[in-house]
This record gives sequence, structure tokens and C-alpha cells, in this order.
Amino acid sequence: MTRPHPLSAMKEWEWSQSWEEQQEIVQRLQSRRGTWLPNIVEKRLWGAVRWTSGRPGHAATSGQAVPETFAVLRPGLRDSELRERVTDALRQPAPMFQVAGLGIRRHQLVGAIPGALVGAVLLIVLAFVAGLGVVGAIIGALLGIGLGGVGGAMAGQYKFDRDRAAVLKEGERVRVVTGRYAPTSWSRLVEATTGLEVASDAGAAADGQTADAVQTALWEAAGLLLRSSDHTGVEVLADGMERLAQAHRGIGGR
Repeated sequence: MTRPHPLSAMKEWEWSQSWEEQQEIVQRLQSRRGTWLPNIVEKRLWGAVRWTSGRPGHAATSGQAVPETFAVLRPGLRDSELRERVTDALRQPAPMFQVAGLGIRRHQLVGAIPGALVGAVLLIVLAFVAGLGVVGAIIGALLGIGLGGVGGAMAGQYKFDRDRAAVLKEGERVRVVTGRYAPTSWSRLVEATTGLEVASDAGAAADGQTADAVQTALWEAAGLLLRSSDHTGVEVLADGMERLAQAHRGIGGR
């Protein structure tokens, strides 16, 4: 099987199956552009990549998409829990259902339900304290459900965004590169490392030193992109990794 994209280590059938699953969600939700887009988070030896496309139908039928976000883990890091958290943070979950054209996601619903209950109770109590009687209590309950639900959903979204940012922010353990802003040298580097991973899966010679070199190169390149507008260092790393990939292809072809 061939790869659908030079930066992806997924096989063609894996890619097609993943996009078909995403397109089923699009069709079920009748999602419009900007509401929610199909996405695949691909785990890599050095981290993870989030793939998406601005044209859901085209992406699902042709397998074409763009690598939107790269998350690179620090070399030597053996934290499997963090790896899973990074993968989960890159995912963009689809709405569970839509209300008035707005997609409602699980984390929003989790916040909306207790928010609605608390809002209803508070306004019912206020209605009785104010002497508005049963009718006032009913109106207060309806208002409380609506206002509390909206407030709870907003709180749930805030917590989701905060937790996601805490995992993906640039720091000591994770560095994130945005694909559409990355230079060509970054794509060359990732393509070369992808070739090494695919060759390793195919049975070509690979060792721990090569894996460490891949991890270190991507980590250093991500740091250069995040801290400097000079991409010379990334180009040097890409050149070196391309030579290493060619050498491994030669070993694997013997």
C-alpha cells in the first residue's frame, strides 16, 4: 500500500478508512464549513500530527488533507500518559447534536446540565423569596434552565480550552508547530523522518540511535521555528535527516 501523503506514515487503507469514518459524521450532522471539519490525529514515534481539510467532502473522497498541527515530544521522554494527553488534545471532537444550527459537544453538555439545574434552583428560590408565587417560580425555573445551561456550557468550553492549551503550550515537554505557517524546510524534515519510520516498519535496518536522532532533530527544529525567524538551522537539520533517510533506504534495498 502507498502512503496518501509524504508526511504521513499511515498506509492508504488506514487513511481511507479514517476519512470515511469522519465523513459519516459530517453527513450525519450536515455540518457546514466552519462548524466542524473532519480530522485525523496520527500518532508518530516522535509525537502526533493533526490532519484536516477545509473541504470535507473532497477530503473524504480523495484522501487529500493538510497537516495542520505537529506536536513534538522532548527527546528521551517516556511518559506514555503525556503522549496520550497530547493525542487527545489535538483531536477536535464532533458535536453530539445540533441546536439551532449550533453544534453541542460533550464537554459543553457536561457543563450545561449542572448549570441548568443550579440556575433553575436559584431562580425558583429567588421567586419565592420575592413573593412571586407559583407562576413566578415556574418562570424563574425556565429562565434558570436557559441561563444556567448557557453559562454551564460556556464554563465547560472554557475548561476544555484551558486544559487543551495547558497540554499543547510550548514548554519543557511539548513543542507545537502550526503546519500552515511552517517553512518548506520543516516539511522536508518531517518527510525524511517519515521515510525512516516507514522503512523501519517495512523491515529496513533501524536502531535506537536513529530513533533518537529523529526525535532530537524534530525537537530542535520546532524550537528554532518557535523562537526565531531564521530558518537556516531547520534547513541544516532537514539536509542531515534526508541523508540519513537515503542511507537507510540503501541498507533496506540490499
